[in-house]
Amino acid sequence: MLLEHTLKVARLDFMVLLRNRTAFFTTIAFPLLLGGMTLGLEDGLVEGTPVGLYMLTGMLALVGFFVTFAYLTSLFTVRREDLVLKRMRGSLLSEVAILGGSGLTCTVIYVVQVAVVVTIGVVGLGGSIPRNVPLLLLTVVLTSVMFVPLAAALSGITRTGESAQITVLPVLLVLAGTSQAAFPLGNMPEVVQRLSAAMPLSPVVDVIRIAYFGRDFTDGTAPYPAVGLAESWSAAAPGLLLILGWTVAGVLFARQYFRWEPRNA
Repeated sequence: MLLEHTLKVARLDFMVLLRNRTAFFTTIAFPLLLGGMTLGLEDGLVEGTPVGLYMLTGMLALVGFFVTFAYLTSLFTVRREDLVLKRMRGSLLSEVAILGGSGLTCTVIYVVQVAVVVTIGVVGLGGSIPRNVPLLLLTVVLTSVMFVPLAAALSGITRTGESAQITVLPVLLVLAGTSQAAFPLGNMPEVVQRLSAAMPLSPVVDVIRIAYFGRDFTDGTAPYPAVGLAESWSAAAPGLLLILGWTVAGVLFARQYFRWEPRNA
């Protein structure tokens, strides 16, 4: 019953997304543009990695932010203020199905977009296919799952759907700036590097690059050592655990701040 209800909500959310031009651009078109922007970055190296592929793998992480976190923060806020969440909660749907269905839609879209962006890297930048596809896929799914409760928590302190863009923006700036998605932080003070490594998007970027390049991007500074298939899982384990840790934290935050009824109720 839970699975059936979750799938129904996911299907409904997908249809709503296709009909909302703004949400469609933010969730589907814009993330693909991020991947396409790397096509002009073929020359040069960043930490021993072609700059185009370095940026592209960072964009894979940022896509998850826009597809899941930014979109769901706005969606949950709008539905709360329009009493949609309250009506859904009063139906046969469980709370898990309501939130999980929306998260499932975003996860599927994220997986498809990652496949598209990786194809851009292979065809447009001359890159290879990811060295560890299962690890990359697992990271993408776990990242989307992590962002669902975090988005729910942020929606609780967001007053309107229009103000969701304002509340999401500083989060984007902090996570993008500390994750090494676009540039390395090796020259920053050690305390900054440690704090940055603990942010939610940082392990996502690291594990995606481990899976894509087959190198341990958590091992000091470049040049990063090559790792085999089994070794890549070991290298990625701390990052995956940190993603799971942020998922648990997100659930706790969501229980504290998420609202089913309008803020002025």
